[in-house]
Amino acid sequence: MPETPATVDVRTAIAVKQLVIERTLKAPPERVFDAFTEPGQLTKWWWPAGFTCPAAEVDLRVGGTFRLSMQWPESFPLEARFSHYMCGEYYEIDRPRRLVMSGRAVSDEQGELFATLIELTFEACEEGTALTMRQSYFEPMPPAAAMGGAEQGWIEQLDKLERLLSN
Repeated sequence: MPETPATVDVRTAIAVKQLVIERTLKAPPERVFDAFTEPGQLTKWWWPAGFTCPAAEVDLRVGGTFRLSMQWPESFPLEARFSHYMCGEYYEIDRPRRLVMSGRAVSDEQGELFATLIELTFEACEEGTALTMRQSYFEPMPPAAAMGGAEQGWIEQLDKLERLLSN
């Protein structure tokens, strides 16, 4: 039986890499914060272009957890797809200013693939909200293809969020 890797404690582990993305969104901080924490909104924008989030579960409290399912685009060959979701635990909730959580990529077949720490800050500005997303990566690192697409994936997700907030 293959050994299941131990989960990484992202609060104490030393980050190997960090991704920082800043975006100004034309909505107040409360509305942007809620889009990151309400299941009904997460299903409308989470995951990059082409991917969808058919289900989202959120227990929004420190120590609470979340789980975001992922549906692959039809353009991906069936043999390249795997059952995957993102889950994590909330470490800090300061609505509407800051949200800190783990982000764990999990495969039904392989268990936890990798873990990250996601820190979001929401600052009111003249245009709406200045969002800063800081994602820290730890060993074991994500596969090269996933790491290579991380920044583009966040950009595409935030594009979807921007469209949602403009409605």
